Amino acid sequence: MLTTIRTCARPALGSRVAACLLAGLLALPAQAAPSTASGTSTGRDVVGTWIARIDQRAAELEAMPRVQQTRVGYGSVLKKGDGGMVDVVAPGPVRPSDVPEGTAPAAGTAPTVVVTPPAEPVPQADPSATPGNALSGTATPGTVVEVLPPPPALTIQVRARAADRVGRLSTRLIELGFLNQEQWTETFDDTLEVAVRAFQLSEGLMQDGKVGEVTRQALDRTPKEAAKLMRGATASMRAFQASVPDTVILVNLPSQTVTYIERGKLNFTMRAVVGRPSRQTPLLQDRVTSVTINPTWTVPPTVLVEDKLPVLRKKGNTGIKDAVVYLDGVEVVPESINWWQVTPERIRIVQKPGDDNALGRFRFNLTNGDGIFLHGTNDPRLFERDLRAASSGCVRLADARMVAETLLRPAKLDSAAIERQLDSGKTKTVSLPNAVPVRFVYWTSTVETDGTVRVHPGIYDDVPAAPSATQAPAAAGTVSAPRRVEPKPVRPTPAAAPQTAPAPAQSSSTATPARAADTRNGAEAVRTAM
Repeated sequence: MLTTIRTCARPALGSRVAACLLAGLLALPAQAAPSTASGTSTGRDVVGTWIARIDQRAAELEAMPRVQQTRVGYGSVLKKGDGGMVDVVAPGPVRPSDVPEGTAPAAGTAPTVVVTPPAEPVPQADPSATPGNALSGTATPGTVVEVLPPPPALTIQVRARAADRVGRLSTRLIELGFLNQEQWTETFDDTLEVAVRAFQLSEGLMQDGKVGEVTRQALDRTPKEAAKLMRGATASMRAFQASVPDTVILVNLPSQTVTYIERGKLNFTMRAVVGRPSRQTPLLQDRVTSVTINPTWTVPPTVLVEDKLPVLRKKGNTGIKDAVVYLDGVEVVPESINWWQVTPERIRIVQKPGDDNALGRFRFNLTNGDGIFLHGTNDPRLFERDLRAASSGCVRLADARMVAETLLRPAKLDSAAIERQLDSGKTKTVSLPNAVPVRFVYWTSTVETDGTVRVHPGIYDDVPAAPSATQAPAAAGTVSAPRRVEPKPVRPTPAAAPQTAPAPAQSSSTATPARAADTRNGAEAVRTAM
């Protein structure tokens, strides 16, 4: 009887044990990733994941066998219609004319030539010849002979200058598998355009079907070159990983993107416009302390000296819509001033808030002394380009509204409140309860949310110097004071006093009272870089 009970109990006991083991196995993933389930993931974890994925992809590229690769090569943008054969009109013969030099003959008239008597006697002409007949062997002296019209222009076909590069492009796309061998061509036709678009899609580029500089670099890049860019990025990430905050805004210059990590989780990544090579965006460690809704834009010193002052002197206006011009702190009518007699430090140009404002509808205030910050834009067309290094140093955001709603949420300002403030048209600056760290980085490789590794060629010849690890941002709440830009020494003598030498410019420590009052207007009076 006991044996029977034991025999019957074994299946029940085994099923309970199996159920316990299954439950334990199901619980393992949650225990293996406690940081994700409990919300304790860190910024270091996110960067570490990027490093591991990029290193993995770099190792795959380095292990690939070396094969022959065709390079498209430098040149102008290749687009549909380029290459192939083109029609060229051959120049015709030059014929004599009685039309004075430099004057074109009348339309529809055949040029004529007058045959003048020679200096020596001419042999007697054949009597059978008709006088004045242009087809006879000789012409009677003094007779006007009609010249036959020129033959029609000769049109021939020659290879276009871009045919060689289009042929190399076809060969490269065949090597990459986007074209068949039978589809090789030297003419940029519809088939080649479709293949270019497919390649651009695979590389995460804008699918415009044109081979510009960014697409050309991606086509010409070898696996070894791509792996080198990836290894350089991971080296920079490792140096950055130890100090990355759990909540941080990352501005990556080569990819021209802005990424927001919130409490160790990736929140969003968006396109951005960064400084052009002549006005590079520096690598900063900073923080967002406040958000300005409906900001004004004060023209920064560099833009004022190099761009706007020449326009003022030439045209008498700024070329900026809804702009107010101040001279020594006093609003003036630009057309009434001789700007050739005014030095840049006496001028301040402020654009009013609105849809035409260069900063868009939002400005995210930082604390650096370079006048660098994040903001929206009134011209979103630049975000459609692959190469977006086009600003004067500041960072333009593709979706500044989303960034504002994200950062202002802890300040108890929801989307409806932001909308009401926008509709009012009034400028308002909202301080953040906790400043959000911002890090400007120079990573030539990144990882997308689906794990795809992207490579980004450098946008600057000289990589900006990164701040030292001990360099901390300015204290929260301080106003960014931009660096002084020395104006060019263009100071003509005023016409009213030709015998008097121009007075020396005031130093920055001895500004006029009106000017000094302007500098106390807070963040709205700060000269910023667009």
